[in-house]
Amino acid sequence: MALEILNDPDLPERTFQTLLPLNALRAFEAASRRGSLAAAARELGVTPGAVSQQIRLLEDVLKTRLLERTGQGVLLTVEAADAAPYLHEAFASLAEASARLRSAGAAPARVRLGVPGAFAAAWLAPRLARSGRTDVSLISDPGPEDLDRFRLDAEIRFGNGQWPGYAVRPLLSDSLMPAVAPDLLEQCDGDWRKAVTCLPLIHDTSLPRDPAQPDWQVWLARRGLKRADIAQGDHVSAPDHGVGAAVSGRGVALVRASLAESAVADGRLITLIADGVTPLSWRYHLLSPDGRPLSRAARALADYLTEEARPFETAGV
Repeated sequence: MALEILNDPDLPERTFQTLLPLNALRAFEAASRRGSLAAAARELGVTPGAVSQQIRLLEDVLKTRLLERTGQGVLLTVEAADAAPYLHEAFASLAEASARLRSAGAAPARVRLGVPGAFAAAWLAPRLARSGRTDVSLISDPGPEDLDRFRLDAEIRFGNGQWPGYAVRPLLSDSLMPAVAPDLLEQCDGDWRKAVTCLPLIHDTSLPRDPAQPDWQVWLARRGLKRADIAQGDHVSAPDHGVGAAVSGRGVALVRASLAESAVADGRLITLIADGVTPLSWRYHLLSPDGRPLSRAARALADYLTEEARPFETAGV
Protein backbone atom coordinates (compact mmCIF):
# COMPACT_ATOMS: atom_id res chain seq x y z
CA MET A 1 0.00 0.00 0.00
CA ALA A 2 2.83 2.39 0.88
CA LEU A 3 4.48 1.85 -2.52
CA GLU A 4 1.20 2.41 -4.34
CA ILE A 5 0.78 5.74 -2.56
CA LEU A 6 4.33 6.84 -3.26
CA ASN A 7 3.96 5.98 -6.92
CA ASP A 8 0.59 7.68 -7.31
CA PRO A 9 1.11 10.46 -9.93
CA ASP A 10 -1.96 12.32 -8.68
CA LEU A 11 -0.70 12.60 -5.09
CA PRO A 12 0.91 16.07 -5.39
CA GLU A 13 -2.15 17.50 -7.11
CA ARG A 14 -4.60 15.98 -4.67
CA THR A 15 -2.64 16.51 -1.47
CA PHE A 16 0.41 18.74 -1.52
CA GLN A 17 -1.22 21.51 -3.48
CA THR A 18 -3.92 21.81 -0.81
CA LEU A 19 -1.39 22.51 1.95
CA LEU A 20 -1.18 26.00 3.39
CA PRO A 21 2.20 27.80 3.54
CA LEU A 22 4.41 25.67 5.79
CA ASN A 23 6.28 28.54 7.49
CA ALA A 24 2.98 30.23 8.28
CA LEU A 25 1.57 27.01 9.72
CA ARG A 26 4.71 26.54 11.80
CA ALA A 27 4.46 30.05 13.22
CA PHE A 28 0.77 29.60 14.05
CA GLU A 29 1.38 26.18 15.66
CA ALA A 30 4.14 27.54 17.89
CA ALA A 31 2.11 30.59 18.91
CA SER A 32 -1.00 28.53 19.65
CA ARG A 33 1.00 26.06 21.74
CA ARG A 34 3.04 28.67 23.58
CA GLY A 35 0.20 31.16 23.99
CA SER A 36 2.49 34.05 23.10
CA LEU A 37 4.07 35.54 19.99
CA ALA A 38 7.24 36.31 21.91
CA ALA A 39 7.56 32.74 23.21
CA ALA A 40 6.92 31.35 19.73
CA ALA A 41 9.58 33.69 18.32
CA ARG A 42 12.15 32.46 20.86
CA GLU A 43 11.38 28.85 19.98
CA LEU A 44 11.66 29.47 16.24
CA GLY A 45 14.68 31.76 16.47
CA VAL A 46 13.01 34.73 14.80
CA THR A 47 11.49 38.03 15.91
CA PRO A 48 7.93 38.40 17.24
CA GLY A 49 7.24 40.61 14.23
CA ALA A 50 8.18 37.77 11.87
CA VAL A 51 5.84 35.37 13.69
CA SER A 52 3.04 37.95 13.54
CA GLN A 53 3.64 38.49 9.81
CA GLN A 54 3.43 34.76 9.06
CA ILE A 55 0.19 34.43 11.02
CA ARG A 56 -1.33 37.41 9.20
CA LEU A 57 -0.35 35.73 5.91
CA LEU A 58 -2.20 32.62 7.01
CA GLU A 59 -5.23 34.63 8.05
CA ASP A 60 -5.24 36.42 4.67
CA VAL A 61 -5.13 33.12 2.80
CA LEU A 62 -7.94 31.69 4.94
CA LYS A 63 -9.87 34.95 5.11
CA THR A 64 -10.56 34.34 8.79
CA ARG A 65 -9.19 35.44 12.14
CA LEU A 66 -7.04 32.87 13.98
CA LEU A 67 -5.65 34.69 17.01
CA GLU A 68 -6.88 37.42 19.29
CA ARG A 69 -4.04 39.49 20.76
CA THR A 70 -4.38 40.31 24.47
CA GLY A 71 -2.13 41.89 27.05
CA GLN A 72 -1.41 38.39 28.43
CA GLY A 73 -0.59 36.78 25.07
CA VAL A 74 -2.87 35.35 22.39
CA LEU A 75 -6.23 33.57 22.42
CA LEU A 76 -7.36 31.11 19.75
CA THR A 77 -10.55 31.68 17.83
CA VAL A 78 -13.02 28.82 17.60
CA GLU A 79 -11.74 27.86 14.12
CA ALA A 80 -8.11 27.98 15.25
CA ALA A 81 -8.78 25.93 18.40
CA ASP A 82 -10.39 23.22 16.25
CA ALA A 83 -7.33 22.92 13.97
CA ALA A 84 -4.52 23.44 16.52
CA PRO A 85 -4.38 19.84 17.92
CA TYR A 86 -3.95 18.43 14.41
CA LEU A 87 -1.08 20.85 13.77
CA HIS A 88 0.59 19.95 17.07
CA GLU A 89 0.47 16.27 16.15
CA ALA A 90 1.65 16.91 12.59
CA PHE A 91 4.70 18.93 13.61
CA ALA A 92 5.58 16.40 16.31
CA SER A 93 5.51 13.71 13.61
CA LEU A 94 7.71 15.86 11.37
CA ALA A 95 10.20 16.31 14.20
CA GLU A 96 10.34 12.55 14.80
CA ALA A 97 10.72 11.85 11.07
CA SER A 98 13.51 14.42 10.83
CA ALA A 99 15.34 12.83 13.77
CA ARG A 100 15.06 9.39 12.19
CA LEU A 101 16.35 10.65 8.85
CA ARG A 102 19.28 12.42 10.49
CA SER A 103 20.22 9.26 12.37
CA ALA A 104 20.01 7.06 9.24
CA GLY A 105 23.50 5.85 8.48
CA ALA A 106 24.92 7.45 11.61
CA ALA A 107 26.84 5.45 14.18
CA PRO A 108 24.57 3.87 16.81
CA ALA A 109 24.20 5.93 19.97
CA ARG A 110 26.57 4.68 22.65
CA VAL A 111 25.37 4.00 26.17
CA ARG A 112 27.79 5.01 28.90
CA LEU A 113 26.99 2.63 31.76
CA GLY A 114 28.38 2.73 35.29
CA VAL A 115 28.51 -0.73 36.85
CA PRO A 116 30.07 -2.54 39.84
CA GLY A 117 33.34 -4.01 38.58
CA ALA A 118 32.70 -7.55 39.85
CA PHE A 119 29.23 -7.67 38.32
CA ALA A 120 30.55 -6.28 35.04
CA ALA A 121 33.26 -8.93 34.76
CA ALA A 122 31.24 -11.93 35.92
CA TRP A 123 27.75 -11.30 34.55
CA LEU A 124 27.41 -8.27 32.28
CA ALA A 125 30.44 -8.38 29.98
CA PRO A 126 29.88 -12.00 28.84
CA ARG A 127 26.29 -11.19 27.88
CA LEU A 128 27.29 -8.09 25.96
CA ALA A 129 29.90 -10.16 24.12
CA ARG A 130 27.41 -12.91 23.25
CA SER A 131 24.89 -10.39 21.98
CA GLY A 132 27.47 -8.73 19.75
CA ARG A 133 26.65 -5.32 21.24
CA THR A 134 29.40 -2.79 20.64
CA ASP A 135 27.38 0.29 21.60
CA VAL A 136 28.02 0.12 25.36
CA SER A 137 30.93 1.72 27.24
CA LEU A 138 31.38 0.33 30.77
CA ILE A 139 32.68 2.56 33.57
CA SER A 140 33.66 0.34 36.48
CA ASP A 141 32.74 1.28 40.07
CA PRO A 142 31.95 4.96 39.45
CA GLY A 143 31.78 7.25 42.47
CA PRO A 144 29.19 10.04 42.89
CA GLU A 145 31.68 12.55 41.50
CA ASP A 146 32.09 10.46 38.33
CA LEU A 147 28.50 10.76 37.07
CA ASP A 148 29.17 14.11 35.40
CA ARG A 149 32.81 13.39 34.70
CA PHE A 150 32.01 10.34 32.59
CA ARG A 151 28.62 11.67 31.37
CA LEU A 152 26.89 8.44 32.38
CA ASP A 153 23.60 7.60 30.67
CA ALA A 154 22.74 5.01 33.32
CA GLU A 155 24.23 3.13 36.23
CA ILE A 156 23.78 -0.32 37.75
CA ARG A 157 23.82 -0.47 41.56
CA PHE A 158 23.29 -3.22 44.11
CA GLY A 159 21.10 -2.19 47.01
CA ASN A 160 17.61 -1.70 48.40
CA GLY A 161 16.44 0.59 45.58
CA GLN A 162 16.31 3.74 47.73
CA TRP A 163 18.34 6.37 45.90
CA PRO A 164 16.67 9.82 46.06
CA GLY A 165 17.14 11.89 42.93
CA TYR A 166 17.39 8.89 40.61
CA ALA A 167 14.90 7.11 38.38
CA VAL A 168 15.24 3.49 39.54
CA ARG A 169 14.35 0.35 37.58
CA PRO A 170 14.72 -3.13 39.18
CA LEU A 171 17.06 -5.25 37.08
CA LEU A 172 18.12 -8.53 38.68
CA SER A 173 17.16 -10.45 41.80
CA ASP A 174 20.18 -12.36 43.07
CA SER A 175 20.51 -15.19 45.56
CA LEU A 176 23.10 -16.80 47.79
CA MET A 177 24.19 -20.41 47.61
CA PRO A 178 27.11 -22.41 48.98
CA ALA A 179 29.85 -23.10 46.44
CA VAL A 180 32.98 -25.21 46.68
CA ALA A 181 35.80 -26.38 44.42
CA PRO A 182 35.19 -29.87 42.97
CA ASP A 183 38.24 -31.48 44.58
CA LEU A 184 37.17 -30.31 48.05
CA LEU A 185 33.69 -31.72 47.54
CA GLU A 186 35.24 -35.06 46.58
CA GLN A 187 36.95 -35.12 49.98
CA CYS A 188 33.44 -35.03 51.48
CA ASP A 189 32.19 -37.87 49.24
CA GLY A 190 29.99 -35.38 47.37
CA ASP A 191 27.83 -34.86 50.47
CA TRP A 192 26.85 -31.18 50.71
CA ARG A 193 25.85 -31.39 54.40
CA LYS A 194 29.24 -32.84 55.23
CA ALA A 195 30.91 -30.13 53.14
CA VAL A 196 29.28 -27.20 54.96
CA THR A 197 29.85 -28.71 58.42
CA CYS A 198 33.43 -29.97 57.95
CA LEU A 199 35.21 -27.83 55.37
CA PRO A 200 36.57 -24.35 56.16
CA LEU A 201 34.01 -21.58 55.68
CA ILE A 202 34.67 -18.41 53.71
CA HIS A 203 32.93 -15.34 55.16
CA ASP A 204 31.89 -12.33 53.07
CA THR A 205 31.97 -9.33 55.39
CA SER A 206 30.49 -7.04 52.71
CA LEU A 207 26.99 -8.47 53.16
CA PRO A 208 24.67 -5.84 54.72
CA ARG A 209 23.61 -6.38 58.31
CA ASP A 210 20.09 -7.46 57.50
CA PRO A 211 18.31 -10.54 58.94
CA ALA A 212 17.07 -11.29 55.43
CA GLN A 213 20.68 -11.48 54.18
CA PRO A 214 22.05 -14.63 55.84
CA ASP A 215 25.63 -15.13 56.93
CA TRP A 216 26.91 -18.62 57.60
CA GLN A 217 25.47 -18.71 61.11
CA VAL A 218 21.96 -17.86 59.88
CA TRP A 219 22.22 -20.12 56.82
CA LEU A 220 23.25 -23.16 58.86
CA ALA A 221 20.70 -22.49 61.62
CA ARG A 222 17.84 -22.41 59.12
CA ARG A 223 18.79 -25.93 58.08
CA GLY A 224 19.30 -27.32 61.56
CA LEU A 225 23.07 -27.52 61.14
CA LYS A 226 25.66 -26.51 63.75
CA ARG A 227 29.40 -25.80 63.82
CA ALA A 228 31.49 -24.97 66.84
CA ASP A 229 34.15 -23.27 64.69
CA ILE A 230 31.74 -21.21 62.59
CA ALA A 231 33.79 -18.00 62.91
CA GLN A 232 36.96 -19.63 61.61
CA GLY A 233 38.12 -19.46 58.00
CA ASP A 234 38.88 -16.70 55.52
CA HIS A 235 37.07 -13.37 55.79
CA VAL A 236 36.79 -11.38 52.55
CA SER A 237 35.59 -7.82 52.02
CA ALA A 238 33.96 -8.20 48.59
CA PRO A 239 31.60 -10.82 47.13
CA ASP A 240 33.83 -11.61 44.14
CA HIS A 241 36.71 -12.25 46.53
CA GLY A 242 34.60 -14.97 48.12
CA VAL A 243 34.11 -16.56 44.71
CA GLY A 244 37.84 -16.38 44.06
CA ALA A 245 38.70 -17.91 47.43
CA ALA A 246 36.30 -20.79 46.83
CA VAL A 247 37.74 -21.43 43.35
CA SER A 248 41.22 -21.51 44.94
CA GLY A 249 40.12 -24.26 47.31
CA ARG A 250 40.07 -22.19 50.49
CA GLY A 251 36.74 -23.65 51.60
CA VAL A 252 33.00 -23.24 51.10
CA ALA A 253 31.65 -19.77 50.35
CA LEU A 254 28.16 -18.29 50.26
CA VAL A 255 28.30 -16.76 46.79
CA ARG A 256 25.95 -14.66 44.68
CA ALA A 257 24.58 -16.66 41.78
CA SER A 258 25.36 -13.85 39.35
CA LEU A 259 29.02 -13.59 40.34
CA ALA A 260 29.67 -17.35 40.44
CA GLU A 261 27.91 -18.10 37.15
CA SER A 262 30.98 -18.41 34.93
CA ALA A 263 32.99 -20.36 37.53
CA VAL A 264 30.11 -22.85 37.84
CA ALA A 265 29.65 -23.06 34.07
CA ASP A 266 33.29 -23.97 33.42
CA GLY A 267 33.50 -26.43 36.34
CA ARG A 268 35.74 -24.46 38.70
CA LEU A 269 32.95 -24.37 41.30
CA ILE A 270 30.08 -26.63 42.31
CA THR A 271 27.04 -25.03 43.92
CA LEU A 272 25.46 -26.94 46.77
CA ILE A 273 21.80 -26.23 46.08
CA ALA A 274 20.25 -29.53 47.15
CA ASP A 275 18.62 -27.71 50.06
CA GLY A 276 17.65 -24.55 48.22
CA VAL A 277 19.09 -21.14 47.50
CA THR A 278 18.50 -17.97 49.50
CA PRO A 279 17.11 -14.92 47.67
CA LEU A 280 18.74 -11.65 48.68
CA SER A 281 16.57 -8.79 49.90
CA TRP A 282 18.81 -6.40 47.97
CA ARG A 283 19.04 -6.58 44.20
CA TYR A 284 20.69 -4.94 41.20
CA HIS A 285 18.92 -1.85 39.85
CA LEU A 286 19.33 0.33 36.78
CA LEU A 287 19.46 4.04 37.60
CA SER A 288 19.39 7.17 35.49
CA PRO A 289 21.08 10.22 37.07
CA ASP A 290 18.99 13.15 38.26
CA GLY A 291 15.81 11.14 37.69
CA ARG A 292 15.82 11.87 33.97
CA PRO A 293 14.30 9.24 31.67
CA LEU A 294 16.62 6.75 29.99
CA SER A 295 17.59 7.43 26.40
CA ARG A 296 16.16 5.18 23.70
CA ALA A 297 19.46 3.28 23.45
CA ALA A 298 19.66 2.89 27.24
CA ARG A 299 16.05 1.64 27.38
CA ALA A 300 16.84 -0.96 24.70
CA LEU A 301 19.85 -2.09 26.73
CA ALA A 302 17.76 -2.23 29.91
CA ASP A 303 15.11 -4.36 28.17
CA TYR A 304 17.78 -6.77 26.92
CA LEU A 305 19.43 -7.09 30.34
CA THR A 306 16.05 -7.58 32.05
CA GLU A 307 15.34 -10.54 29.78
CA GLU A 308 18.80 -11.94 30.51
CA ALA A 309 18.11 -11.59 34.24
CA ARG A 310 14.88 -13.62 34.24
CA PRO A 311 16.55 -16.97 35.08
CA PHE A 312 17.75 -15.41 38.34
CA GLU A 313 14.18 -14.64 39.46
CA THR A 314 14.01 -17.78 41.57
CA ALA A 315 12.43 -18.75 44.84
CA GLY A 316 14.50 -20.32 47.60
CA VAL A 317 14.93 -20.88 51.29
